[in-house]
Amino acid sequence: MKKIKFLIIIIVWLLFVAIQCESNKCHKTIMFENNSSKDIYIHGGWSHDTLGFRRLFPNPILNAPMYKVKSDEKNTDGLRRRECLETAVAQDRLVVYVFDAEVLETVPWDTVGKYYMVLKTIHPTLEEMQNSNWTITFTGE
Repeated sequence: MKKIKFLIIIIVWLLFVAIQCESNKCHKTIMFENNSSKDIYIHGGWSHDTLGFRRLFPNPILNAPMYKVKSDEKNTDGLRRRECLETAVAQDRLVVYVFDAEVLETVPWDTVGKYYMVLKTIHPTLEEMQNSNWTITFTGE
């Protein structure tokens, strides 16, 4: 019985090691570079439901250190996900919302959602993400 348990543990450990080796091809963070003249907030979602983003995630100002990107700075925390981003991006499920920081800091979240006060919506392709080393650059345009 002990040998069987030991064998099961070894098999599970080997599977874990194999998964870790495969994870080198798996990105779980997208970096965000703000080359615009204004501070912004970013947030990623898994839906193209542009009318319902406020139901997909809470107001990004609630976790400003993670989601706020000041003018001419790079977000070092990035947008993190549990699953491999390659899969979500390849299936065209990833959407990145960019919000004007001044708007989010002065307008109620429900109003932002109701009037879709999004500065920009980005739907990155897998090729774009791979070519940019998993960094999205926002220029304000």
